[in-house]
Amino acid sequence: MGKTVGIDLGTTNSEVAIVEAGQARVLPDPDGDLMLPSCVGFSDTGKLLVGRAALRQYAAAPDRTVRSIKRWMGTDHQTTLRIGGIESDETRTFLPHEISAMILRALKQRAEATLGEEVTQAVITVPAYFTDAQRQATKIAGEIAGLEVLQIINEPTAAALAYDVRSEETEQVLVYDLGGGTFDVSVVEITGAVTEVLASHGNNQLGGDDFDRRLQLHLADQFRQTHGVAVPDDPATQARLLRAAEQIKVTLSSHAFAPVQEAFLGSKGKTALHLETEISRSDFEALIRPLLEETLEAIDRALSDAKLQPVDLDRIILVGGSTRIPLVQQMVADHLGQAPVDGVQPDLCVALGAALQAGVLVGEAVDAILVDVIPHSLGISAAMSTPMGIMPGFFSVIIPRNSVVPVSRSEVYSTLSPNQTAVEIEIFQGENEVAEENVPLGSYRVEGLPPGPPGSIKIEVHFDFDLSGILTVTTTEKGKGQQGTLVVNNAGIQRLSSHELKQARLDLEALFVSDEAIATLDADQAENPADPELAVLIDQAQQTLETLEGEQAKELQDLLDQLQDALAEGEANTISELQAELSDFLYYVTSNTP
Repeated sequence: MGKTVGIDLGTTNSEVAIVEAGQARVLPDPDGDLMLPSCVGFSDTGKLLVGRAALRQYAAAPDRTVRSIKRWMGTDHQTTLRIGGIESDETRTFLPHEISAMILRALKQRAEATLGEEVTQAVITVPAYFTDAQRQATKIAGEIAGLEVLQIINEPTAAALAYDVRSEETEQVLVYDLGGGTFDVSVVEITGAVTEVLASHGNNQLGGDDFDRRLQLHLADQFRQTHGVAVPDDPATQARLLRAAEQIKVTLSSHAFAPVQEAFLGSKGKTALHLETEISRSDFEALIRPLLEETLEAIDRALSDAKLQPVDLDRIILVGGSTRIPLVQQMVADHLGQAPVDGVQPDLCVALGAALQAGVLVGEAVDAILVDVIPHSLGISAAMSTPMGIMPGFFSVIIPRNSVVPVSRSEVYSTLSPNQTAVEIEIFQGENEVAEENVPLGSYRVEGLPPGPPGSIKIEVHFDFDLSGILTVTTTEKGKGQQGTLVVNNAGIQRLSSHELKQARLDLEALFVSDEAIATLDADQAENPADPELAVLIDQAQQTLETLEGEQAKELQDLLDQLQDALAEGEANTISELQAELSDFLYYVTSNTP
């Protein structure tokens, strides 16, 4: 059995951690870097870049690089990246969970290199206010990366798990999590090893990226005022301006002023134009204060849901890189009447908490128990009695937000029309009173109802929400006992079949195949575009061989021996035939493995 890790899949940076001897630690890369920039791209030679190498080329090659993909998780947004140099016309299109799978695969690779063992399982964190679709997209990304995702847990909850100042006295703790692209606040109750979430709120489209964008627009305005022309709107120039904004933000966390020098940012006729200015901390704070005031409103809502006042809080924990901004710390402290605690690593504590929960799930000696809540209300569309009569399309909540999971709840509804023989069960999540203003999760029909006057047929709708985030909806007609059931575990994102998942993994491995593996192939064959797939296929076959016995093991070994001989002789036709045969054999074996 391989190792189990905890992963913080962040908007700006991601980390992987493990529990050893009851203690969690974040795993570094060979250079000692604990954080992996959540950035993916392709070099000018077509090589996949993940992390710092991709981030370094972003300003120069934004069309070959993608960042902040987390904000698109759970959607069908497509990112098109150019493969190769500036003259290359080759492009590839990726969905958000495919880009995230590359980041997760790089973290898996880092962990395996550090530990010297295979990593097979993970607990992955998401913002507390992520929707079902976003959570399922994260899980699919983990599966494509070759991980069994044991659990998806909320980032503020993971941070609270990593909070190491525990006592037998019950503490009410507020976790304020402001990262690169998302914001969450959770109110948790900690008693010894038990961490219980009382309430959560947040905004999936608020974070450091928005601060950078406001600074970027401010710099563009400064350039226009100085030179009388706008900053060129091409992607490379805008990427340079965004990079400058990010550097200013970081500088202003520790300095009152930040100089800006961006040469050759534009031109007027034959004259090159530069941006040379200085941004003060007060300028930056004026730009972002309205956004931070939104986070204070979320704090108030979470406290209200938890039935607490600011004076009831024992501690405040700041999580996420954006909480290093002095104004964030000041506004939170002023709003709640106490300063946040020191000693918590805002960039790493989420990964550490994920590792602790992973340790709990696989039976490690970890002193932590997690009790989490559902972040969004769940219910169905139903007709309601109003002063204007009975009106359809209202959101009838069955499981309120902040209910402790796992949770089961039921409500009884009646038919609306005379002799109604069928009902449509439409399931939503959200907080709006109008059903269609919330997020649809699925629907199904219950037919064959007995005839009768309006309201005479009673139907019980039962919701079961488990620890894995899977909602099962069951309807029962109270007279005949007729039932209908829907399992909601894809929530807006298409699940992959076993064959599609295997192919997605193979495609991902082909991108990650090392130069050394390709170099072992015959030089003539290395020019064949299928070679990276062949290298991955051979590696997969060798791993599968260790799990087989008897005739299957003998047949697979014979195929590998023939393929190695064909590679040595450079027999292209034979290699192609054996590759197809090997692929078919592996698909047959894995499809018939229980």
